[in-house]
Amino acid sequence: MGVSTITLAIMLASAGPTSQDDGDTRVVRDMAVRDAPMLALAEQPVLVSAPPSEVGAQAEEEPAAAPPEVPGETVPPPAGAPADTPAEASAPAEGDNVIIVNASPRHIRADPLSAINVATFEAVTAVDKAVVAPVAGNYEKIVPKPVRNGLRNVLINLAEPIVFVNYLLQFKPGKAMETLGRFGINSTIGVAGLFDMAKRKPFHLPYRQNGFANTFGYHGIGNGPYLFLPVLGPTTARDLVGRVLDLSIVPTIFGSPFNKPVYAIGTGTVKSLNDRVEFDEQITASRAAADPYVATRDFYLKRRQAEVNALHSAEYRARKGIPDPVLPTIPPHVNDNAPKGSDAARPTVSIPSSTGMAPAAPAPEAPVSGTPALPPAAETVPAP
Repeated sequence: MGVSTITLAIMLASAGPTSQDDGDTRVVRDMAVRDAPMLALAEQPVLVSAPPSEVGAQAEEEPAAAPPEVPGETVPPPAGAPADTPAEASAPAEGDNVIIVNASPRHIRADPLSAINVATFEAVTAVDKAVVAPVAGNYEKIVPKPVRNGLRNVLINLAEPIVFVNYLLQFKPGKAMETLGRFGINSTIGVAGLFDMAKRKPFHLPYRQNGFANTFGYHGIGNGPYLFLPVLGPTTARDLVGRVLDLSIVPTIFGSPFNKPVYAIGTGTVKSLNDRVEFDEQITASRAAADPYVATRDFYLKRRQAEVNALHSAEYRARKGIPDPVLPTIPPHVNDNAPKGSDAARPTVSIPSSTGMAPAAPAPEAPVSGTPALPPAAETVPAP
């Protein structure tokens, strides 16, 4: 590191005042001696070097107090410190114990509860590897893709009232009416939402995600602390409140059987299994990162910010300097159990739902209002 801050402070304290700048030099020297400990703590990383026998004893030693200054006289350095310390003296000698203090990427301002979150993340990961992942793999293997898609469409249709209400709260009556139309068409012609007939001809009403968490973000409410919770996984304080409200809409509007525990457990299980299947590659990629916890957190926070930004018009984003919303890369899912060349074996990219009810939905061919764009597909360069 060169000359450390403490060594520099000692050198300044030991140097005598010049005849021209006697007062200024003394002030600088006083400030250096006084503030040296605080400056040393502010440096990153901090290197501490000591022989093995003295590492434990250093914490018990108190630094010697600086001697009083007498005008016109040179203040001697503290006992045991050389008058002139070369730059190489601060470098640890070979064989010495070196303590390196670095800031962890897990501890950031957006994640004040990182210690608890990491412990929960590790516990959930262990349960997922032992139980959830094998069950989801068997679910994908046993249940045909058309059946899984039908169950997903039913849950998405049940979440349309949430989308409708939140478009109204975002002052977008046109999108709200389109959502209401989708719900009516799929609930009738689509056989209770089993088939997404609204997106087909002649209706051309695409599915749009929305929820209370998006409404909060749209009106400027920040994320709050990042959280990693059992069952729910990654979220934030804002998104957690929004999810609770999302889950309350359908039971409140329609009553029984949507307010029964059997319904909540059944739909929650189907949603979780569908999501676990669709994001198997994303989970694998996050776990292969240098720090799986940080990779999972960053993916979630970037995705949610892109979804909130996508709710604003292009003119608003340009006026406010908000970048165009692009989702972080989501690896496509491939069903290894499907016959090669079949429709079930075709790679698919799904986008996580913003609500607490709907499972992941297939990425649209072109971004629609409230849905961020996907990153452009990497072009394959043929080998020479």
